[in-house]
Amino acid sequence: MNKKIRPRTFSVLLAVMLVSMVAVSAVSAQDVTGTPTAGSGEPALVIGDSMDVLVAGATSVSDMRASGVPEPEELNVPKGVTRYDLVTFDHVALSKQVQSVLPLRIHGKEYQAELHRMDFEQIDDGIDSYDGAIVGVGGSDVLLTTGENALVGSVTLGNETFWITPVESRARAEKEASPLHVIYSSRDIENPEKSVIIDYGTLIPPEGYTPTEVPENLESSAIELQDQYATVNLLVVTDNQFYQDQDNWKTIAQDIVAEANRQFDRDDILVSLCVMAYTDSRRVQLSNHSNITNNPVVAVQAVYPDSDLDLWASDLALYVGGYDADGSAQGATYGYYPYHHRHAWAQMVPDDIWYLGTTHGRRCVSIHELGHLFDTGHQDLDQNRTIPSYRRAYQWYQPFSPPLNLKNTVTYSYFNELMSTTEFSSDDYHGDADHDNARRIRETKWTVANYHS
Repeated sequence: MNKKIRPRTFSVLLAVMLVSMVAVSAVSAQDVTGTPTAGSGEPALVIGDSMDVLVAGATSVSDMRASGVPEPEELNVPKGVTRYDLVTFDHVALSKQVQSVLPLRIHGKEYQAELHRMDFEQIDDGIDSYDGAIVGVGGSDVLLTTGENALVGSVTLGNETFWITPVESRARAEKEASPLHVIYSSRDIENPEKSVIIDYGTLIPPEGYTPTEVPENLESSAIELQDQYATVNLLVVTDNQFYQDQDNWKTIAQDIVAEANRQFDRDDILVSLCVMAYTDSRRVQLSNHSNITNNPVVAVQAVYPDSDLDLWASDLALYVGGYDADGSAQGATYGYYPYHHRHAWAQMVPDDIWYLGTTHGRRCVSIHELGHLFDTGHQDLDQNRTIPSYRRAYQWYQPFSPPLNLKNTVTYSYFNELMSTTEFSSDDYHGDADHDNARRIRETKWTVANYHS
């Protein structure tokens, strides 16, 4: 794969100029650009040397409005987040720091994160992902994706994860020198113990569906290649709704693919997901499809058929959707068996039940559906298919990780903010001989890697 060049020069900080001569309602520029005016104390996480805190500890739109943030009700603050900090970044400075050692301040204590740039694309779009850990802190984890004027990612220390995401629409962000972001803690999510269905298993294709043709017995003939890396090319697409609602939807999509690569790249799987393109070229057509909310997989397959995936030299397509689809499922695909389907849909936005559309939720649902395309299964055996029986998700007890010590691997049928992880079950770490989705991906990866012609 071709390495991406360094990020483009990013824009300078947001210039917030709120000047009023009315003493009763006046909000100074200092209040908005440097001195948090809601909550108490400094924010729990400070990233780099040039993060600007506009509002610390906000709990409502009113807190932002009181701090002088214009039209705060327009911001895409993740549903169910009860407390957050509103910030901006000097992306020029940040882009340099993530390429070396990134300073962090967590709950008032200074740390440094060592990060390495990930390389999983055939494109140069100014968006780059970096993963690593906090120096000297075991079990810590950092994954950041930087784009022009955007930062998406997570920082984990102990039993707490901080999530960073932009919150302005495309139209609003285009007017800003440095768009707004929120940082929130995994401890500040409403009802995190609630679970939502990701899907009810792989779908049954409609009558007349033509399965992808693959060489006969390819899976069994590739056994000797299981210990070698397989590169699976991926096309990532979206609809007009998500395109318009996000500052830069591609940065969010790349955060998802970066986390997916960290899981598929494990030593007992050895799959590299190579992004051929993040495309919104048919976003209006996709949004206007008659099945866009009642069966998004049908819609994306119709707009980006297998023949078009071949034109993009892509084996699989991931549709990151901006609509709350009908029903309770947050993702869907027809899966690997017996049709060798190549499309998956994952919902990016909250529904009207308990799915919040958080960064963690987006990652889990997307990786869950991508896993089905490699024939991974849920925690229970399929009613009409018991072979191979080990293609199941796993649940384990992880001590010293309150408030919920139970953890699920990513292909559990439901998502939970506290329990769900992005890992596949494996006999080598979280799983056993009867719960080993890593083994199933290892067995199917060469079949999937040979889809595009």
